This record gives sequence, C-alpha cells and structure tokens, in this order.
Amino acid sequence: MNILIILAVAACGVCLLWLVQSIALHLAGEPLAWPLRFETRKPLVKWISRVMVHTIWIIILVGTPLALGISPTEWLHQEFPTPIPWRDITIAFSIVLFPIWIMYALWFAVGWVRMELRHDTTTRRLKLLRRFIGPWPLATLEEAVFRGVLLEQLLRSLPQSQTYTGLAIVVSSAVFSSLHFVKQTHLDRRVWQRAYGLFIISCMFGLAYVVGGRSLWLPIAMHGTAVFAIEVMRVYVVFQGPPWLLGYAEFPQAGLFGSIYVLGAAIALVLLI
Repeated sequence: MNILIILAVAACGVCLLWLVQSIALHLAGEPLAWPLRFETRKPLVKWISRVMVHTIWIIILVGTPLALGISPTEWLHQEFPTPIPWRDITIAFSIVLFPIWIMYALWFAVGWVRMELRHDTTTRRLKLLRRFIGPWPLATLEEAVFRGVLLEQLLRSLPQSQTYTGLAIVVSSAVFSSLHFVKQTHLDRRVWQRAYGLFIISCMFGLAYVVGGRSLWLPIAMHGTAVFAIEVMRVYVVFQGPPWLLGYAEFPQAGLFGSIYVLGAAIALVLLI
C-alpha cells in the first residue's frame, strides 16, 4: 500500500510538470511533448523543466509522509537522527574520495587519461566553484527521495530479512538509474553501460542507508563526495582509454575499474561502519 501511495504522489508531480512544461512549450512556440521528451533547447523550456524536476522531488518528500500520516518534521527526525555520526561520515567520505583520485592517478600514469585545460581561467574557476557547492544539495534531494522515501518504504513493505533488504536496494537502484534516462530517445550501448554504472553506485548508496541505521547521513556523504570527485576531474581530464575499462568521464564507475572500485568501497563500508 505504501508503494502505491508513493506512486500516486509521484504521478501527481509528473502531471504538474507536464502541465507547466506544456505551457512553457506553447509560450516558446514549440510543439507539445511527453514529460521531459521535448527536443528544443530554448532557455525558457529548459530552465522551467529543471525547476519542475526539483519541484517533483519536493512534492514527493512532503506529500508522501503526509499521505502516510507522518508529519514532514517527524520524517526529517527519522532520516536525520542526532547526534550526527561524524566518525561514520568521515569514513564514508574517505572510502569514496581517495580511491577515486588514486584510480585517476594510475590511469594518468599509464596514459589512459590526459590532462587538458579546456577553459579559460575565469570559466574554470566558476566551474570548480559549482562543483564544490552543487553536489551536496543534489545528493541531499536525490538521496532523500530514492533512499529516504522509496527504499525506506520498500524495506517497510517487504519481510525483514537480508534477502529482501538486498531486493529492496536493487529495486530502488534500478528506479534511480532508469529515471536518469527519461529524456533518452535512443537506447544504445553507451546508454546501457551508463545505466549500469548508475545502478551499481546507487546500490552502494542503498547499502550505506541500511548500514548507517536507515538514515540519510551516509548515503548523502557518499553521493555528494562521488559527484564532487568525478566532476572536479572532468574539468581537467580527458579519457583516452577504452570505455569498457574506464567507463566515461561522467560515469567512470561504468567501466571495469570503476566496478571494482564500487565493490571495494561497499566492502569497506560494511567492515568499517
């Protein structure tokens, strides 16, 4: 029943997005389209769509607890218990950040990536500033929706066992991965490999949610750190090695080395937390 409530709240958010998107397309003189499936790059439509996507997350975060008879404040206390587990957050931060940069250093040493300054100094500094600030609000919103709401309700709905906990993590991660490609009109090999990369790292975030006592502190720390580390490297690094081995600049976890890294980080998470 709880899952149906989540779906109903999410459907209301999508309908609102579709309505606002249709108005924006009409004002821009563009043909109507399915939600997020428009082709125009006009700023009015693009920015309104971005705002509405985040509005859907907020609708889910506020509407789902209310529909379940829980106040949003009570839900916040459940998902962000105190005292803040600073030791565990530091461990989660470390097992994500340092192995990623060590991996990049090894790739650079063998010539699979190269350094390239593709922007002028001012643009590069602005991009770095966005990469220092941007990952944390993004990680907070996405983890709150996919772990704090979806995974939590799956865990509550399924029998209590390690098998069903793993199933809940897999299902929520599959949803997380697939929703990143709603706008994708052609499913090619690159899409499937990137979807795989998002899926496995989402499983790690789901594991962090469970290991951390079903709170959002650890998955937010790991998600934000991963986005930060990868996006900073994208400012300076160009991939030259094969995608099956390295993945892609925005999805290095989609390659063989990245998959091993995610597995190692997940094992470290279980052993150290």
